[in-house]
Amino acid sequence: MSLQLFHWLDRKPFATQIILLSLVFDSIGAATGYLLHPYLGVEPLIGILYGLVAGSLPLSLWILRYQQQHG
Repeated sequence: MSLQLFHWLDRKPFATQIILLSLVFDSIGAATGYLLHPYLGVEPLIGILYGLVAGSLPLSLWILRYQQQHG
């Protein structure tokens, strides 16, 4: 299933790939950061920001992968 999703995403134009990945990973990161903020001992907004930063890592790796294949 995940391999099919990977190939489906890889066939999309690069701009579409970035938008879809941002929607998924930023949403997951923000929600996780909000849920973990009490355990991190920070304000909810800071937890969300931590989650967004962590969620940007897979997106950055995807961009590096794309650049290596098409650069």
